[in-house]
Amino acid sequence: MESGRINKSVGLVAAVLVSMLIVPAMARAAAAPKSAEEVWRALEKLPAAEREKRLVEGAKGEKEMLWYTNTGIDNANNYIRAFKKAYPFVNAKVWRAKSRTISDRFLTEARAGVYLADIVKNSTNLLPPLFEQKLIGRYESPIRASYPAHAKGELWTNLNYEFRVFAFNDRMISRQEAPKSWEELLDPKWKGKILFDESSQEEVVTWLAMKGKEKTIAYFKKLAENLSIRRGRDTIANLLAAGEAPLAVTVYPYNMETMRAQKAPVDWIAPDMIPGLLYPLTMVRNAPHPYSAALFYDFLLSDAGQKMIASEGRIAADPKIEPIFPKMKELKQLLGTARVHINTAEEAPQFYNDSLKILDEAVLGRKR
Repeated sequence: MESGRINKSVGLVAAVLVSMLIVPAMARAAAAPKSAEEVWRALEKLPAAEREKRLVEGAKGEKEMLWYTNTGIDNANNYIRAFKKAYPFVNAKVWRAKSRTISDRFLTEARAGVYLADIVKNSTNLLPPLFEQKLIGRYESPIRASYPAHAKGELWTNLNYEFRVFAFNDRMISRQEAPKSWEELLDPKWKGKILFDESSQEEVVTWLAMKGKEKTIAYFKKLAENLSIRRGRDTIANLLAAGEAPLAVTVYPYNMETMRAQKAPVDWIAPDMIPGLLYPLTMVRNAPHPYSAALFYDFLLSDAGQKMIASEGRIAADPKIEPIFPKMKELKQLLGTARVHINTAEEAPQFYNDSLKILDEAVLGRKR
């Protein structure tokens, strides 16, 4: 009898102890902050008004957001200011650097278990390592529904398209004299007269995708004989206008159009094979400010954000936003045709190593 009472008492004490351990643990689990991806998944189930309300409430609690980007600093600051005007309770910040620097810093931080950035915009060819190490999270912004298939992937959404074209100084040569195809660039008369940016990996990728490895290596070895290698596309555009050389390849048409509007002696031609670039916006899987990040992501994809991008002379990813330069509309119409090769984030790993090696060894004379 006594033993039974003791056993019951022991059982009661054990039950109390277990409850004392389990209940607080359950409470802590319920109160534990959700991961960024959990926050974003929960948003997908909400009606539009409730979704916006949840985002705003969450962002007010976070109070800040950090964007790593290769966007020009003036343009990036313009986007940040416009975002702050719409959401003044978020102290949005931007850190701008060259694409390779962004990738190196982000990977270094991640290896140390440090996550400062909420959103990353970088070159397509530098995204594969971030995907492989599962550093990029999935965020399904409802605005993406109106974007075409080639402007988005599971882990990214394109902000705008860009193309690389041939440009010429129209005081030095006429449009009729200017090369219209990549093969014409090999003419010995252009030796040392073609400005070329040292980071032009996308051009090599386009050749690999459209012509194959053997022809690409042979072509760029020959092309290198005619090139004057420089660093920075803005620098090249200015050198072209100054008469440093009559030709420049791997330049952006919006740069040329902007300079033409300012009466600079430059013009451009869309060649037979056109490298088409995407500018993917990605969310950091361990973003410290997931609500603010989602607001900013949505803002850049919205009509307001896309119109700001178009106002710079670029081709916005949203198909209903038209370029401000009439000549750029012709390029937009070439999207989806065989003449334009778009290096998507999913395709980039296929050509990444080969294109970098060919650029380094065949064009720049660097041994890898």
